[in-house]
Formats: sequence, structure tokens, C-alpha cells
Amino acid sequence: MVANDTPYSLPRAIVSTRIAFFIAGLSLATWAPLIPLAKLRMMADNGTMGMVMLAFGMGSLLMMPLSGVLASRYGCRVVFSVATLIVLLLLPALVTLDTPVMLALALFVFGAGIGAMDVVANIHAVEVEKLAARPIMSGFHALFSIGGVAGSGVVSLLLIDNLTPLVAVNIVMLLVLGLLILAFGGLLSYSESDDAPFFVIPRGVVILLGALCFVAYIMEGSMLDWSGILLTNRRLVTTNFAGTGYTTFAIAMTLGRLFGDRLVKSFGRFAVFLVSSLIASAGLIVVVSWEDIATMMAGFFLVGAGLSNIVPILFSAAGRQRIMPSTMAVAAISSIGYSGILLGPAFIGGIAHLSSLTVAFIVVGILSLSLPLSSVLIRH
Repeated sequence: MVANDTPYSLPRAIVSTRIAFFIAGLSLATWAPLIPLAKLRMMADNGTMGMVMLAFGMGSLLMMPLSGVLASRYGCRVVFSVATLIVLLLLPALVTLDTPVMLALALFVFGAGIGAMDVVANIHAVEVEKLAARPIMSGFHALFSIGGVAGSGVVSLLLIDNLTPLVAVNIVMLLVLGLLILAFGGLLSYSESDDAPFFVIPRGVVILLGALCFVAYIMEGSMLDWSGILLTNRRLVTTNFAGTGYTTFAIAMTLGRLFGDRLVKSFGRFAVFLVSSLIASAGLIVVVSWEDIATMMAGFFLVGAGLSNIVPILFSAAGRQRIMPSTMAVAAISSIGYSGILLGPAFIGGIAHLSSLTVAFIVVGILSLSLPLSSVLIRH
């Protein structure tokens, strides 16, 4: 990137990047405890919910490549701020719309905003990590996970306290808006190019990184979209407590990422990636093999701990490669990876409709084995 405005403060840019990741995680996870309520409100079956949540993935996937272009042309500050405001405007619709078509339309726009926030935050993180000249990517992603804990946990607690979903999301909106104002001045506002192409075909190692992201995001999406429904279907928790599974997952992911940069520095990317992927696969086996609440929560914890540093390693690798500009590479692997979010809800919902949700999770567990099998391709 080439600066076109006033000099930045690196410490302030690091803090603002952390806040941006926190905002993105909080905004996304706010939706998790609301999914079972939306299903109940619409009286929808698993197949219908899968198709409704497909709209979220479609919005994210379509926006991600464009987000890289917009960040290159207008800078991360503008694009991230606009995307965040769009997400905030959509939150009330997610708790009031009661027909599958209307909720799907709202989720499409909501997903587009979340997708833009995710890509731009990672582009910003790649640039700041380069400027800092030390591994800090996992630490940024830890703030995304902390935001996930906050979003899912706070909304779940507000619902348990018998606040209406609309009041709960209004509280979240005020919190996010305040954080955005706090971070705004520290976000880098310069652009990489005023004439970046609207589409770049991924190539070389970027395709590989994107494929691995694809698997990781399917696994993460299964936790976000279906963990609450799995718990309620097994009659292990009531609807108001449905977010506890994702909250457990997010706590484990946070803890793993807080130590991620230190682990990568000590053991190398290959070792961390291999062990992490094995732990995540083991966690999915636990989730589908036992039906008591304590063991399932342990399984959710293992999945979160395992997935914690996989995606940060992949994004750092995208920033270091030289085949494509870093903004385009990050957008590309985000797009390929988030196609897992696009396909995941419908894929899991379709299998659950034909068989059971447990069988759907078993299929995701089998798919997860591709991560450790591919870890040899991750360079030290």
C-alpha cells in the first residue's frame, strides 16, 4: 500500500485493528443465539432453516471479492466503517421478520456486511503485521473470538433475563457504534491502488490456502449455525440457553488465539497447524458420539481450541506470498473459504432433513480430516 494521507501511529493502528476484529466477531456472534428463536418464530424445519441461512453465506461470498477491491481503492477505514453500519441497521430485522423469504433477504444484506468487515479487517491486519515486523495475526483473531464470546454470551444472558430479542440487539447496536467511533481514527485510510481490477483469478498457493480455509469455515459455521439447534434437538437445553454451545466454542477459540503467536514462534506454522487440526477433528467426534451436556460442551471446546490458529496461519501466509497483491490474496482466500459458509448451512440442513443433524455433523467431521492430511503443505 502507498500512503496518500497523514502519517499513521503504529501503536494506534494495532489497537484499532484489535477493536475492528472485536466488532466483527461481536456482530457475527450476535446472530448465533437468535437462530433457534428465528426457527421457532417461523415454525421452520431444518431444511427450511438451511435454505434461509444460505442467504447469509451468499451475501458474504458475493461481497468478499468486491471488498478487496474497495479496500484497495478507498482504504480500510471507509470500507470497514460503512460495512459495520450496514450490519447494525440489519440487526433489528433479524429478530422481527417472521417469513423465510423476508428473513433470507435480510440475512443476505447482513451477510454482505459481515463479509466485508471480515475481509477488510484481515487486509488491515496483514498490513499492520508487516509494519510491526513481528507475528501478531493470532492476537488480532483472538479479539474476533473475544467479540464472539461477547456477542453470543451477552445476547444469551439478555434473553435469559427475559429481555426481548429486539431490546437485546439494540443494546448490541449501541455498543458496536461506540467501539467503531473509538477505532475510526486509528484505521489506516490509505489505498493500494485507484484502479484495482474488480476480479482477480486466484492462482498458485492462494488456491491451496483458500481450500484449507473452506474446510475450516465449514467447521466454524457448523458451530455458529447449528450447535444451538443440535443441543435443543437433543433436549439438553431450553431455547434460551441454546447459545451456550457456541459460547463454549468461542471461549476455547479465544484462549487458543491468545497464545497463538507465541506457539507459532516457538514451534512453527506446520506443527501448530497439524496439531490444531487434529484437535478440531477430535472435538467433532466427541460432539457426535455423546449426548450428555458436559461431554458435548467438552467437544465444542476442543473444536474451538483446534480451529483457533488455523485461519490466522492461513491469512498470514496469504499476506506473505508474492503471487498476488496481498489485498487481492486475502480477499481471494476469504471468498474461497467463505464458500464454506455459503454451502455449509444448506449442506448440513439438507443432510439433517434427509437423515438427522447428528449425521450431518459426522459428515463435517469426516471432511475435517482433510486439514491434518494437508498440513504437510504448510511451510515452516
